[in-house]
Amino acid sequence: MQMLAAFFWLLMLMTCAFAVCFGGREGRLLVVISVTAALLSIPAQLAGSWHATQYWLLIVDVATFAALLWLMLGSNRYWPIWVAACQLMTVLTHVVTLLRPDFPDMIYAGLSTVWVIPLMLFAIIGIELDRKASHDRAYPA
Repeated sequence: MQMLAAFFWLLMLMTCAFAVCFGGREGRLLVVISVTAALLSIPAQLAGSWHATQYWLLIVDVATFAALLWLMLGSNRYWPIWVAACQLMTVLTHVVTLLRPDFPDMIYAGLSTVWVIPLMLFAIIGIELDRKASHDRAYPA
């Protein structure tokens, strides 16, 4: 479990550094949203149990989705769409536990946390693809 947490924080650090350096306005906003969500998720996870819907974590995840949706709608880039979609999957995981209270707690814990990894990878890949595309437009072959 500690190895997974270390991997998360390392990936978060790399994503934030890359987004600040190369992501432009959208990248910097993603950093603010992501760091805020990660820091608020710590007490939210500790406040509940995975045996039932974690309402505090649900609130953090819905607020994060709303912020990422706002980022997506104000952007002319594609990667915010994928980032918001990953966060939507996290929110839908909570919705499943509201609809099915007998949902297995280990699956709930895994699904509500796993989507942050592709979210960060999509951000890195998308920012790099945007950089490459803008470079190719500036210097056509």
